[in-house]
Amino acid sequence: MREMTLSERLKSADWLLLGLGVLLSFVGVVAVETAGGEALDYGSTQMRWMVLGVVTCLLMLAVPYRWVVQFRWLWYVGGLALLLLVLLVGSGKSAGRWISVGPFRMQPSELMKLILVITLAGYIRYERSYRTFRGLATPFVITLIPFMLIMKQPDLGTALLLLPILFTLLYVSGANRKHLLIVAGAGMLAALTLYFTPGLMNEYQKNRVRAFLMQGSNETDLLRSHNHHIHNSKTVVGTASILGHGTGEETQESLRNLSERHSDFIFPVVIHAFGLAGATLLFMLYLLFIGLILRTALKVREPSGRLLAVGVASIFACQTVINLSMTLGLLPIVGMPLPFLSYGGSSLLTSFAALGLVLNVGSDHPVEFGRGDFD
Repeated sequence: MREMTLSERLKSADWLLLGLGVLLSFVGVVAVETAGGEALDYGSTQMRWMVLGVVTCLLMLAVPYRWVVQFRWLWYVGGLALLLLVLLVGSGKSAGRWISVGPFRMQPSELMKLILVITLAGYIRYERSYRTFRGLATPFVITLIPFMLIMKQPDLGTALLLLPILFTLLYVSGANRKHLLIVAGAGMLAALTLYFTPGLMNEYQKNRVRAFLMQGSNETDLLRSHNHHIHNSKTVVGTASILGHGTGEETQESLRNLSERHSDFIFPVVIHAFGLAGATLLFMLYLLFIGLILRTALKVREPSGRLLAVGVASIFACQTVINLSMTLGLLPIVGMPLPFLSYGGSSLLTSFAALGLVLNVGSDHPVEFGRGDFD
């Protein structure tokens, strides 16, 4: 089968989808600049990452996605090697999640999310054993190895994100629902074991869960200290007006007590600056963005391409829901960036790389003649 040329892929790419990604990241630049204030040069740095992200997206569009899937085990082993390297030389303020590369720092766990989607898409494309209960073991092992390495950093938020990616891909590819429910139940029991067994979870992670469950009642001083992030976030959101307070000194002063306001808690910055109207528009942009990715998945019958698009959609959807929920006090704080908006080169480059993969799938997919989507 003839491969499409780069010019053909560029002509047939979904430029509206790329435009939405750029628009979201530009909103992020403005929000990050507002959160940092005059003393911190976050906005211009994020703008440079955005430009590099667009270049990364176009590079992903230049290479046929089937080549990317073909070398899935190479990406997977490389991703695991980076996660192991983090445990040896990783650095960070609260956890060793970053590797220094010259003047830059990279977060391998961010990249591993996309690598897992590629690996699972290729595995499910060429296997049928996952439709049996015993056959689920291999995709779960593929997922649990990076899960445990990321937990060890520790990075609970990113580790937990790998599980809905796995379940989503198995579900859409036709895995037995009863089998998935059984495994999900076993996973809940494993989570309880992880929480109550000494040494398996960091104490500060347990305190975040306790603080969330005991919000406003019978809090100890320790739990109140962990809950101040949620309290400050809800205060900023609660004082937002319909149209917002703008990006000037008034907003920057209101955000002074909000921790991690340029990264995990960027949403309160957006809603305080642009108001409820701006937050509603942001929701609509995310819904349209994820909807266009799912539209790409629906129009592609080639299994690995469809799974890549669905996997990327699950990354963006889960990250958005978890981040917004934790900043509003609906979930415990787990450290989850908001796609395209939160400050950070690794997160932004990975998001644009994932977007480029979806554009590639939508513009260059072969015709399949199987009876079903995964035959």
